[in-house]
Amino acid sequence: MVNPVYHKTEAGQEEIRTRARKLDHKLRALLLIVNGERSESAVLEQVAGMGLGQEALDTLLALGLIAPAGDTASLGGAAPDAPAVPAIAQDSTAASRADVAGGDGYREVYRFYTDVIGQHLGLRGYVLQVKVEKAATLVELAALRDMLGAALHKAKGEITAHVIIAELDALLAQRGVLAVVR
Repeated sequence: MVNPVYHKTEAGQEEIRTRARKLDHKLRALLLIVNGERSESAVLEQVAGMGLGQEALDTLLALGLIAPAGDTASLGGAAPDAPAVPAIAQDSTAASRADVAGGDGYREVYRFYTDVIGQHLGLRGYVLQVKVEKAATLVELAALRDMLGAALHKAKGEITAHVIIAELDALLAQRGVLAVVR
């Protein structure tokens, strides 16, 4: 693998939710950025300003928090190209598990958020990315719409924010979820 793409493992998703391992804030930021979409070089380029390099990525690999795309065992048998999605609390119902599995468009909306945050907000989108990782349903993702819009407006201006939020609204509407505008 010359320039692999990494995804969060179930352990990595759990770490985002619980902070059980008490990772250094820089390693935690790197873990958040890994989303199963960006290549190793793109991820390292994004965190270079924080003083992180290959050794930080190697640490996350050694801890079992990330894995190369195609490692289906770490995703619980999910398709290799599927993005990592947050695991659900132990007491969730089978119906909500099906929602997260992508039956309602969860994965597509999750991917939309992570792509937009990575491309337009970078590390400034850290808090929002944490909330996206914690969102277990499509409705919970939709509830983050206004926060995304405000962050985009601040970072990229009104026009860019408006275009991206309109795209998100269309994506949500296709899945039968109306965004709540406040």
